[in-house]
Amino acid sequence: GDPAELRRVLVNLITNASEALGDHGTIVVSTGVMDADAAYLKESQAEGDTPPGRYVWFEVADDGCGMSEQAKSVIFDPFAGTKFAGRGLGLAAALGTVRSHRGGIHVESWPGRGSVFRVLLPPSAGVAAPPRRVEAPRAALGDDSWIPEGGAVLVVDDQEAVRSVTQAMLRRCGFDVMTASDGVEAIALYRKAHAQIAAVLVDMTMPGLDGVEVVKRLRLIRPDVRAVLMSGYTEDDIARRIGERAFADFLHKPFTSAALRDKLRSVLGRPVSREGFGVA
Repeated sequence: GDPAELRRVLVNLITNASEALGDHGTIVVSTGVMDADAAYLKESQAEGDTPPGRYVWFEVADDGCGMSEQAKSVIFDPFAGTKFAGRGLGLAAALGTVRSHRGGIHVESWPGRGSVFRVLLPPSAGVAAPPRRVEAPRAALGDDSWIPEGGAVLVVDDQEAVRSVTQAMLRRCGFDVMTASDGVEAIALYRKAHAQIAAVLVDMTMPGLDGVEVVKRLRLIRPDVRAVLMSGYTEDDIARRIGERAFADFLHKPFTSAALRDKLRSVLGRPVSREGFGVA
């Protein structure tokens, strides 16, 4: 593709996302490969003769104001005459650029929760197949029964960037999110609000209290705490470090939104074991 034109599309989407945030919020830029069928391409504002098949994509997601279905239906109209909050600036031109590259722009948005703009482009020869099936965003999944009513997720990590990105992913899944930058803060927050916390994501290696020690102390507050260890180490490495304490729930860093969603669906959709370290 033309680097200058595609750069303008990306900058345009990031600029609009930043305007949708207001005073604060998070923008996540992701890339990947997917197989798109005709229905998905039609939803992506692609030209009618754009063939189904493999596409590379980049997307800009924010947790800002979002859009109603009515607003979303006209955002690419150059004659709409109304700039919706955080949307509309240059989107008609951006879509024209993407269509000239034989691609499309797929949009998902939820009022008050944010938006996701995914740009699809035909790949160069030799692009590998997607490692897994790319799932639709949560709004299209239908069954939300695995998400507890009013459930929040506590994210414990000493890296601000990890907390921020994970928070954005969780909000897109429909969760309220609490964060803590270390084990001491996490324990104090859990002691105060454990009745509202459905699950805890804990970094394995943090200064002071590590993830295993944090979960041990959370169990003293609530024995059935649903906790997931996060780490760049492999699952075998974690098992060796923990020793005799078995665990069942582990999320390898870096993780995708789909991997995070699948892990939480698994953790929250089964009974909790009060034996050993993890959730069984």
